[in-house]
Amino acid sequence: MYRIIGLLVFFCLSQVLFAQVNSKFYGVKSHYGFIIAHTPDLKPISQTNPYGFQIEMSKLRTSDKAWKTCFCYGRSGFSFAYFNYANPEVLGNSYNLNYFVEPYFIYRGPLKLSLRGSIGATYLDTIFDEESNPDNVLFSTHFSFYLALSLTLNYHINDKYAINLSGNYNHISNGGQKQPNKGMNFPTLSIGVDRIIDYTSPQPKPAELKQFSRSWSYYLGAFASLRSADREAESTNHPLFGISAGALKPLSGINGFNLGTEFWYDWSDRKQVQQRQLDDSSFSSAVTAGHHFSVGNFYFLQQFGFL
Repeated sequence: MYRIIGLLVFFCLSQVLFAQVNSKFYGVKSHYGFIIAHTPDLKPISQTNPYGFQIEMSKLRTSDKAWKTCFCYGRSGFSFAYFNYANPEVLGNSYNLNYFVEPYFIYRGPLKLSLRGSIGATYLDTIFDEESNPDNVLFSTHFSFYLALSLTLNYHINDKYAINLSGNYNHISNGGQKQPNKGMNFPTLSIGVDRIIDYTSPQPKPAELKQFSRSWSYYLGAFASLRSADREAESTNHPLFGISAGALKPLSGINGFNLGTEFWYDWSDRKQVQQRQLDDSSFSSAVTAGHHFSVGNFYFLQQFGFL
């Protein structure tokens, strides 16, 4: 999930950074939700209803180049969200700073339907402690990652104000950097209002902008992570670095197939090899192939790999 949202953010940044901007949005929202007990041991601490507020600023991009990113109009911006988990002794509060992208699927008239993806960092003021807070198996580090998906119905009262109703799925986790790390999944319902500056209503783009090429395209990327040599313990984390490359062949406006390869080196594997005195390598590689959906400059890949 981290890699998928990361790719979305990368494509949006690369395509709209210097695009024409018509409108600026300044918003505030209130949140109310519940915690999902995704394992039985989480039920005792998941019986509360988180609540909070969010402030944000964003821009609506309307140039042809920005529209071709996803064949749609969209907003991008930053938000700050505060959540109180209604359990101060065990779960405390979180403070979240995020970047989001929000394409519109329906934008004619005053009603607009959008889907937002958010990624960012969170500060948690109450975490696991073996002696003082052993019940909080959700969080064990003050700083963690925050991800969210939001489906939003926007209603423009006029050119200066809009109200919105959103269903949000929020996730907080430290990515396995320290245990315990059950992570929190908490859906919320939010209601908000936007103040809009220099609003211009989005208009349909000409059909020729949707034309696509059947030529091969290519990608090259890098990735990194931290892994523990002891997968279950809180031992020192070791880096993993890798690169991926491949080619994409469109078959239609939304479908295609892809071929690729990945190479990575895992220092936690090297530590295990040393500890167990194994005759093995910490370098790995894979050949991948699969299908992809494409919408503008977004590619959603499904791949199978062979090590």
